[in-house]
Amino acid sequence: MPELPEVETIKNNLQEILPLRIKELELRREDILRCQDYALKELAGQSIEEASRRGKYLILAVNNGLFLVFHLGMSGRLYIQEEENTILEPHVHVIIHLDKRLKLLYQDARRFGGLWLLKDIDSFFSRLGKEPLSEEFCPPYLEQVLQGRQTAIKNLLLNQNLISGLGNIYADEALFMAGIRPDRQAASLSVREIEGLCCGIKEVLTKSIKYRGTTFRDYRDGKRQPGEFQNHLQVYGRFNQACPNCGQPLKRTRIGGRSSHYCEKCQH
Repeated sequence: MPELPEVETIKNNLQEILPLRIKELELRREDILRCQDYALKELAGQSIEEASRRGKYLILAVNNGLFLVFHLGMSGRLYIQEEENTILEPHVHVIIHLDKRLKLLYQDARRFGGLWLLKDIDSFFSRLGKEPLSEEFCPPYLEQVLQGRQTAIKNLLLNQNLISGLGNIYADEALFMAGIRPDRQAASLSVREIEGLCCGIKEVLTKSIKYRGTTFRDYRDGKRQPGEFQNHLQVYGRFNQACPNCGQPLKRTRIGGRSSHYCEKCQH
């Protein structure tokens, strides 16, 4: 699933070419539209002024106060293509025809993502947790979130109502960086461990953005290019390979229905 770094990378790709005027939004599947606060025709002739991100959502702000919000689900892609290019790829559900002979395509084979046409994004995002790269996400906030929680720390990091944008890959990487087992009880972390985890989360996300996200299979950026952070992963997807710190084979377990990778010796 595309996580914060992947969506941030696509946002950066789009921001490079904005503003762009919308000629038409072509909806090929009605069920991909998750919410519709306004009619599609209200977008025609309007300009997409800015791309931004909230958690794992990508937001396109239109100059008349309307918003297009995309979530990429498990396998979604959002990318720019020249208007004259024939669309050969399957599962393209939304096409936004733009000026400058460009079009924006939303492709999603598994259809776990979607498009929201919104007027009020503040209300829509009101339940999302702190952005992990923001100043508000700090050790005191994380300490407050962990207090009294008996769940595994890995499960807590994936709770979008507490921390927005963090997913399976980067939770594993941040916990390894902080030396914390993914199945540790959240409330058991010391102040020092919380500080290390907060720092680890920020560091791994920043580094992944630098390398334009992680591509194993589906993910491509806004220019249809794969990310490169998979070449820099320390533990995720490296079951039974040598730990980069101690050399012992890395372990894998399931926490909350998700695979979690860690080093039994380096993480406590």
